[in-house]
Amino acid sequence: MIRKIPVRLTTGTDRSYNIIIGNNILGNLGKALKALNCGTSVFIITDNNVARLYLKIIVSSLKKAGFADTGKIILPAGEERKNSGTFLRILNALYDFDRNQQKKIVILTLGGGVVGDLGGFVAASYRRGINYIQVPTTLLGLVDCGLGGKTGFNFRKAKNLIGAFWQPRLVYMDTLVIKTLPLRELRCGLAETIKYGVIKDKNLFSFLENNISGLLKRKSLLLNKIIPVCIKIKAKITSADERDDKDIRIILNYGHTLGHALEAATNYRKFNHGEAVGIGMVLAAKLAVKLGLIQAKDAGRIESLIFAAGLPVSVKGIPENKILASMRRDKKFISGVNRFVLPAGIGRVVVTENIPESMIRKVLSERR
Repeated sequence: MIRKIPVRLTTGTDRSYNIIIGNNILGNLGKALKALNCGTSVFIITDNNVARLYLKIIVSSLKKAGFADTGKIILPAGEERKNSGTFLRILNALYDFDRNQQKKIVILTLGGGVVGDLGGFVAASYRRGINYIQVPTTLLGLVDCGLGGKTGFNFRKAKNLIGAFWQPRLVYMDTLVIKTLPLRELRCGLAETIKYGVIKDKNLFSFLENNISGLLKRKSLLLNKIIPVCIKIKAKITSADERDDKDIRIILNYGHTLGHALEAATNYRKFNHGEAVGIGMVLAAKLAVKLGLIQAKDAGRIESLIFAAGLPVSVKGIPENKILASMRRDKKFISGVNRFVLPAGIGRVVVTENIPESMIRKVLSERR
């Protein structure tokens, strides 16, 4: 069954788009892209892991739909590649493909969050903005970073500091990609599904608690239940707050303040994004207990579920000062005042400002 989930942006219908989700539908991608009428030449951005698995079927689908002019760039995989150097490398390859800026190009990002974020920012930047579509190939991409319009790359020690809001014309999701996903990447995607349960849907959280072992075994029936739920939550939130300036979209950052800090403090080499977010959710729940926002038993449920998903829950071996230094560069901070999304129960979060750094340090020391 193929589902269509609309993302209707309240600030501009011209930037609204659809999410198409189904199983074993990659072969129909060319036809879906053709129907959009948003470009005649397709430039594919992917990485070496994904290209090996899916590039051939994508190119075949495009040619079958009548796209005779296609180009590509295949990047090395890894969060550490999400930087200005890779951004410029893509721009150079795109410029060469464009041949004197005569083509009507649509960019196709085929991969996980790194490819999607970089490719989206290239689309936002090239010629002051061209069309692009997202084809996520990870569970993390399917439920989170493949939609919402946030694009960019990491700069120096700051996560996603350079970027833009640029909406795709389409997000095309084939859940069959989960079958080829490494277990570590599957677990990272599950971290984001847990996040949605904590911030917005206690029934989803309970479902995850009761079915985590089956999800780790990639049972399609279970995955097909949780993925649309997560997509609809994010679609609703991002539709209401496209540019993250209404304090609505910020709740999607639960676990991300310290999660991003952990990624930066370890040079994006120790943790995958979902792993860092999992630890960040545990730390945020511990802060919430200390502030009297959540009962210890509910914080324990959050940690237990993250642990059951096979995700790390400790910051052992990472100096607290490095984590705190990275945290201070968080984009959500205003005039140096920290802002955290903290759970106030399962299914509800609050934004809390100016938490004493001594308390944050204490929570870090307890998770070693």
